[in-house]
Amino acid sequence: MAGEQKDRVILVTGASRGIGRAALRALAEKGAYVVATARTLEALDGIEAEAKSLGGAATPVACEMSEAGDIDELAALIAHRFSRLDGLFGNAGILGRKQPVGDLPPEDFDAALAINLTANFRLLHRLDPLLRKSAAGRALFVTSGVAWKRHAGWAPYAVSKAALEALVGVYAHEIEGTTVRANLISPGPIRTELRTEAWPEEDPESVPRPEALGPSVLTMLSPGFDQNGVIFDFKSKRYTRCQPPG
Repeated sequence: MAGEQKDRVILVTGASRGIGRAALRALAEKGAYVVATARTLEALDGIEAEAKSLGGAATPVACEMSEAGDIDELAALIAHRFSRLDGLFGNAGILGRKQPVGDLPPEDFDAALAINLTANFRLLHRLDPLLRKSAAGRALFVTSGVAWKRHAGWAPYAVSKAALEALVGVYAHEIEGTTVRANLISPGPIRTELRTEAWPEEDPESVPRPEALGPSVLTMLSPGFDQNGVIFDFKSKRYTRCQPPG
């Protein structure tokens, strides 16, 4: 059944708020065991009780996505406790500074790539063996139409998301013939702090809440979802291949 997550071990990064927190709740309601990360444990306060009340379970883990050592420790924890990983929802991300390329401090560009791209590479690199041990390993990452709209001043976010799509597309080819699947979801306008940072003039009440994405995330992380190397555009409800539009 689409969305079925009973007793599946799912890692959700950026789980303290927004899309990540909504995904955690949706997964817990289906009986999943969620390994939830945020920069600090304080940000994840109460998630164990919340997940239990919804019918699932959760373990909070402090993990700074820009730190390779933190990701190594996260992978080791999952391997030791569960010996497998059924799902990875790579949701953590930052907007980065909106500024023309000629004015953009290089360290700000590097910071966006570290979290939006390199961290997700490290997650796949370390967790690939655990996903392959699952009967139906599923990896799902968050992208954006900005990757190809390429608005002026959006270099950190646009470049990191375009590169993430390439990474997931490559990985999808590498896992063909296995039980693992890797895909992306493009939420479009969703009421998150990142959206408000990106479009401060927008009325937050005019866009859907993160909970609206829950059913789509559940479906794409479920054993019954067999597509590989696709992007789901939440606004249009369409699937496309992980490749540049042309």
